Amino acid sequence: MKKFIVPAFILFTVICFAQAKTFYSDGPKDIKKVALTFDDGPGKATEKILEILKEKNVKATFFMLGIRVQNDPDAAKAVAAAGHEIANHTYEHVNFYAYRGKDKTDKIEKELLRGNNIIKKATGINPYLLRFPNGYSKPDAVKAAKKHNCHLINWSFGCDWQNMTAEEMHEKYKKAVKNGAIFLMHDLCKNERILSFLSDFIDEIKKAGYEIVTVSELLNLNR
Repeated sequence: MKKFIVPAFILFTVICFAQAKTFYSDGPKDIKKVALTFDDGPGKATEKILEILKEKNVKATFFMLGIRVQNDPDAAKAVAAAGHEIANHTYEHVNFYAYRGKDKTDKIEKELLRGNNIIKKATGINPYLLRFPNGYSKPDAVKAAKKHNCHLINWSFGCDWQNMTAEEMHEKYKKAVKNGAIFLMHDLCKNERILSFLSDFIDEIKKAGYEIVTVSELLNLNR
Protein backbone atom coordinates (compact mmCIF):
# COMPACT_ATOMS: atom_id res chain seq x y z
CA MET A 1 0.00 0.00 0.00
CA LYS A 2 1.47 3.33 -1.05
CA LYS A 3 1.86 6.07 1.50
CA PHE A 4 0.73 9.50 0.42
CA ILE A 5 3.03 12.24 1.65
CA VAL A 6 1.81 15.83 1.46
CA PRO A 7 4.56 18.06 0.07
CA ALA A 8 5.73 20.64 2.60
CA PHE A 9 4.80 23.63 0.42
CA ILE A 10 1.20 22.40 0.08
CA LEU A 11 0.88 21.88 3.81
CA PHE A 12 2.33 25.34 4.44
CA THR A 13 -0.15 26.90 1.99
CA VAL A 14 -3.12 25.18 3.66
CA ILE A 15 -2.03 26.32 7.12
CA CYS A 16 -1.48 29.90 5.96
CA PHE A 17 -4.88 30.00 4.26
CA ALA A 18 -6.59 28.84 7.46
CA GLN A 19 -4.78 31.47 9.51
CA ALA A 20 -5.62 34.18 6.97
CA LYS A 21 -9.38 33.81 7.33
CA THR A 22 -11.04 37.22 7.54
CA PHE A 23 -14.82 36.66 7.59
CA TYR A 24 -16.79 34.90 10.37
CA SER A 25 -20.51 34.44 11.08
CA ASP A 26 -20.24 31.99 13.97
CA GLY A 27 -17.70 30.25 16.16
CA PRO A 28 -16.37 26.73 16.72
CA LYS A 29 -18.97 23.97 16.82
CA ASP A 30 -17.05 21.87 19.33
CA ILE A 31 -17.09 24.22 22.34
CA LYS A 32 -20.01 25.40 24.45
CA LYS A 33 -19.36 29.10 24.09
CA VAL A 34 -21.49 31.88 22.61
CA ALA A 35 -21.09 35.64 22.15
CA LEU A 36 -23.50 38.53 22.63
CA THR A 37 -23.03 41.49 20.29
CA PHE A 38 -24.73 44.90 20.23
CA ASP A 39 -24.85 47.13 17.13
CA ASP A 40 -25.51 50.77 16.22
CA GLY A 41 -24.73 52.36 19.58
CA PRO A 42 -23.91 53.79 21.90
CA GLY A 43 -27.54 54.77 22.30
CA LYS A 44 -30.58 54.84 24.54
CA ALA A 45 -30.36 51.19 25.56
CA THR A 46 -26.62 51.10 26.24
CA GLU A 47 -26.70 52.12 29.90
CA LYS A 48 -29.35 49.57 30.85
CA ILE A 49 -27.60 46.82 28.88
CA LEU A 50 -24.38 47.60 30.74
CA GLU A 51 -26.24 47.29 34.05
CA ILE A 52 -27.60 43.86 33.10
CA LEU A 53 -24.24 42.62 31.86
CA LYS A 54 -22.54 43.80 35.05
CA GLU A 55 -25.16 42.11 37.22
CA LYS A 56 -24.69 38.84 35.31
CA ASN A 57 -20.88 39.17 35.16
CA VAL A 58 -20.86 38.85 31.37
CA LYS A 59 -18.69 40.56 28.77
CA ALA A 60 -20.13 41.40 25.35
CA THR A 61 -18.90 42.92 22.10
CA PHE A 62 -20.22 46.34 21.06
CA PHE A 63 -20.04 47.22 17.35
CA MET A 64 -20.16 51.02 17.57
CA LEU A 65 -21.07 53.57 14.95
CA GLY A 66 -18.53 56.36 14.64
CA ILE A 67 -21.23 59.01 14.35
CA ARG A 68 -22.86 57.80 17.59
CA VAL A 69 -19.52 57.76 19.40
CA GLN A 70 -18.86 61.26 18.09
CA ASN A 71 -22.17 62.45 19.51
CA ASP A 72 -21.77 60.68 22.86
CA PRO A 73 -18.12 59.82 23.60
CA ASP A 74 -18.82 59.39 27.32
CA ALA A 75 -21.17 56.48 26.60
CA ALA A 76 -18.49 54.80 24.49
CA LYS A 77 -15.98 55.33 27.28
CA ALA A 78 -18.40 53.73 29.74
CA VAL A 79 -18.62 50.59 27.61
CA ALA A 80 -14.83 50.37 27.42
CA ALA A 81 -14.40 51.11 31.14
CA ALA A 82 -16.76 48.22 31.95
CA GLY A 83 -14.35 45.87 30.17
CA HIS A 84 -16.47 45.06 27.15
CA GLU A 85 -15.03 44.52 23.71
CA ILE A 86 -15.11 47.55 21.42
CA ALA A 87 -15.63 46.93 17.70
CA ASN A 88 -16.28 49.02 14.59
CA HIS A 89 -19.64 49.29 12.80
CA THR A 90 -18.33 51.98 10.39
CA TYR A 91 -19.10 55.69 10.64
CA GLU A 92 -22.69 56.36 9.58
CA HIS A 93 -24.40 53.05 8.73
CA VAL A 94 -24.30 53.13 4.93
CA ASN A 95 -26.18 50.19 3.39
CA PHE A 96 -23.60 48.99 0.88
CA TYR A 97 -25.98 46.38 -0.53
CA ALA A 98 -28.01 49.31 -1.90
CA TYR A 99 -25.16 51.77 -2.53
CA ARG A 100 -24.75 52.54 -6.23
CA GLY A 101 -22.10 55.26 -6.17
CA LYS A 102 -19.10 54.84 -8.45
CA ASP A 103 -16.92 55.52 -5.42
CA LYS A 104 -18.20 52.44 -3.58
CA THR A 105 -14.78 50.89 -2.99
CA ASP A 106 -13.39 54.15 -1.59
CA LYS A 107 -16.56 54.75 0.41
CA ILE A 108 -16.28 51.33 2.09
CA GLU A 109 -12.71 52.05 3.12
CA LYS A 110 -13.47 55.59 4.30
CA GLU A 111 -16.40 54.39 6.42
CA LEU A 112 -14.20 51.73 8.00
CA LEU A 113 -11.34 54.11 8.76
CA ARG A 114 -13.46 57.01 9.97
CA GLY A 115 -15.36 54.74 12.34
CA ASN A 116 -12.13 53.28 13.68
CA ASN A 117 -10.47 56.66 14.18
CA ILE A 118 -13.39 58.17 16.09
CA ILE A 119 -13.77 55.11 18.31
CA LYS A 120 -10.04 55.14 19.05
CA LYS A 121 -10.09 58.84 19.87
CA ALA A 122 -12.97 58.40 22.34
CA THR A 123 -11.98 55.12 24.00
CA GLY A 124 -8.25 54.71 23.37
CA ILE A 125 -9.02 51.38 21.70
CA ASN A 126 -8.21 50.75 18.05
CA PRO A 127 -10.84 48.16 16.96
CA TYR A 128 -9.80 45.18 14.89
CA LEU A 129 -13.26 43.60 14.75
CA LEU A 130 -15.50 45.04 12.04
CA ARG A 131 -19.14 44.58 11.11
CA PHE A 132 -20.57 46.43 8.14
CA PRO A 133 -24.19 47.64 8.38
CA ASN A 134 -26.77 45.06 7.26
CA GLY A 135 -24.08 42.40 7.46
CA TYR A 136 -22.53 43.50 4.18
CA SER A 137 -19.84 40.93 3.40
CA LYS A 138 -19.20 41.02 -0.34
CA PRO A 139 -15.62 40.57 -1.60
CA ASP A 140 -14.97 44.34 -1.53
CA ALA A 141 -15.86 44.41 2.19
CA VAL A 142 -13.64 41.42 2.95
CA LYS A 143 -10.81 43.00 0.96
CA ALA A 144 -11.08 46.28 2.89
CA ALA A 145 -11.15 44.45 6.22
CA LYS A 146 -8.09 42.42 5.33
CA LYS A 147 -6.22 45.48 4.05
CA HIS A 148 -6.63 47.20 7.41
CA ASN A 149 -5.95 44.13 9.55
CA CYS A 150 -9.55 43.72 10.66
CA HIS A 151 -11.67 40.61 11.10
CA LEU A 152 -15.10 40.90 9.48
CA ILE A 153 -17.76 39.57 11.86
CA ASN A 154 -21.41 38.83 11.10
CA TRP A 155 -23.76 36.76 13.25
CA SER A 156 -25.51 33.41 13.46
CA PHE A 157 -28.82 34.79 14.77
CA GLY A 158 -30.62 38.07 15.46
CA CYS A 159 -34.21 39.30 15.22
CA ASP A 160 -34.65 42.25 17.58
CA TRP A 161 -35.59 44.61 14.73
CA GLN A 162 -38.46 42.42 13.52
CA ASN A 163 -42.16 42.92 14.18
CA MET A 164 -42.95 40.48 16.98
CA THR A 165 -43.71 40.50 20.69
CA ALA A 166 -41.00 40.29 23.33
CA GLU A 167 -42.15 36.75 24.17
CA GLU A 168 -41.90 35.62 20.54
CA MET A 169 -38.50 37.22 20.22
CA HIS A 170 -37.26 35.63 23.42
CA GLU A 171 -38.27 32.17 22.20
CA LYS A 172 -36.46 32.65 18.90
CA TYR A 173 -33.24 33.67 20.63
CA LYS A 174 -33.47 30.69 22.99
CA LYS A 175 -33.94 28.26 20.11
CA ALA A 176 -30.85 29.69 18.42
CA VAL A 177 -28.50 28.87 21.30
CA LYS A 178 -25.86 26.45 20.04
CA ASN A 179 -22.11 25.96 20.10
CA GLY A 180 -20.36 28.97 18.60
CA ALA A 181 -23.48 31.15 18.25
CA ILE A 182 -22.94 34.88 17.73
CA PHE A 183 -26.09 36.78 18.72
CA LEU A 184 -26.97 40.13 17.18
CA MET A 185 -28.88 42.75 19.19
CA HIS A 186 -28.99 46.56 19.11
CA ASP A 187 -28.41 49.28 21.70
CA LEU A 188 -29.16 52.41 19.66
CA CYS A 189 -32.87 52.63 20.44
CA LYS A 190 -34.59 52.01 23.76
CA ASN A 191 -35.28 48.44 22.64
CA GLU A 192 -37.68 47.56 25.44
CA ARG A 193 -38.32 44.07 24.10
CA ILE A 194 -34.67 43.04 24.37
CA LEU A 195 -34.32 44.72 27.74
CA SER A 196 -37.35 42.83 29.03
CA PHE A 197 -35.75 39.40 28.57
CA LEU A 198 -31.97 39.94 28.26
CA SER A 199 -31.33 39.08 31.90
CA ASP A 200 -33.39 35.88 31.71
CA PHE A 201 -31.80 34.97 28.39
CA ILE A 202 -28.32 35.18 29.91
CA ASP A 203 -29.44 32.96 32.79
CA GLU A 204 -30.89 30.43 30.35
CA ILE A 205 -27.68 30.31 28.32
CA LYS A 206 -25.63 29.66 31.44
CA LYS A 207 -28.09 27.09 32.78
CA ALA A 208 -27.74 25.17 29.51
CA GLY A 209 -24.00 24.90 30.16
CA TYR A 210 -22.72 27.58 27.81
CA GLU A 211 -20.10 30.20 28.57
CA ILE A 212 -20.73 33.73 27.30
CA VAL A 213 -17.56 35.33 25.93
CA THR A 214 -16.48 38.16 23.66
CA VAL A 215 -16.24 37.62 19.92
CA SER A 216 -12.44 37.66 19.95
CA GLU A 217 -12.38 35.00 22.66
CA LEU A 218 -14.97 32.87 20.89
CA LEU A 219 -13.03 32.97 17.64
CA ASN A 220 -9.56 33.15 19.20
CA LEU A 221 -8.72 36.32 17.30
CA ASN A 222 -6.27 39.14 17.68
CA ARG A 223 -4.92 41.83 15.39
